[in-house]
Amino acid sequence: MVNRLACYKHPVNLPGETTVAIIGGGFAGVATAWALARAGIDDVVVLEREREIGRYASGRGAGIGRQLADDDDTTALTVRGAAVLRDELAAAWTPCGGVLSFDDASRAETYIARARRFGVAVERLDRDAVITRWPAARTLEVATGLWVPSDGVIDVRALLAIYASRARIALDAPVLGIASGPRGARLGTPRGELTARIVVDAAGAWAGRLTGGDPLATFKRHLAVLELAVPGAAYWWHLGRGEVYARRDAGGVLASPCDETLGSPDDLHADPRGLAELRAFVGDFATAPVVREWACVRSFTADRKMRLGRDAERPWLVWAAGLGGHGATASAAVGEIVARAVGEALTA
Repeated sequence: MVNRLACYKHPVNLPGETTVAIIGGGFAGVATAWALARAGIDDVVVLEREREIGRYASGRGAGIGRQLADDDDTTALTVRGAAVLRDELAAAWTPCGGVLSFDDASRAETYIARARRFGVAVERLDRDAVITRWPAARTLEVATGLWVPSDGVIDVRALLAIYASRARIALDAPVLGIASGPRGARLGTPRGELTARIVVDAAGAWAGRLTGGDPLATFKRHLAVLELAVPGAAYWWHLGRGEVYARRDAGGVLASPCDETLGSPDDLHADPRGLAELRAFVGDFATAPVVREWACVRSFTADRKMRLGRDAERPWLVWAAGLGGHGATASAAVGEIVARAVGEALTA
């Protein structure tokens, strides 16, 4: 990651005062900084606790650009985010299409209706057509499928670098405390105090710990790259009683059993049961050699909807939290929404 992210500006000496302070250098934080810069608001500092951005969820995901999510609110963000990725952020996007498979045909109908509402073109696939595109699906109960030609895959490190190229980022700058002030808030860090008119809480799984608000639930998910051939470039996501996703990777196939284990935000240790679950679920993955395996974390609000926008009680606070695993695809849309909220807060 270091080489791919060498273009962002660091280290940044804390100026003592800034218009906007963003807590967190993951997708929510750097995409917001990027969107603010495009809107002409460039007096912004991103405070990142680690020595690199995207250390946790943002830099460890699969980068699957799936537009049709499980609900309309998230789909609105992923569809808009994918549109920006295909256009302005194309350097981080590979158009390849996606295959969604279902063991329940009625669930597929729900997705077809959602696709119509959001203008996403889809094509129905029967079981044989799904297996032709992804032979590994033959070991699962597949009743039907959908082909989404406008989906793709995302180079998450390249995308982080693009966003960060427009940002002032202070690394090794964890926020230790926040206090309301007469013109915003004061943030304490080991590198000094920073006063900001607006604070964006984009701290990922840690969001709300310093600024208050309902805590987020954090879940661990396992991923692995398996030495296995893939017939095409499209990704595959099975949505059923069991769930799995897979896409082509330089080492073969990058796959995940879509597991959820409630845990701590900084637990990135890969547990043996994650790979075992993947191998047990998909027959073709059972004996494929493992190139590498790892874990990432995803954070959710209680209703699993992203927490974006101005805080109801504190005029200096704007939220960019609870992206729930859709951060890469939705990031451009998240940045736009949060940047608009920051602009509204500055003029209120």
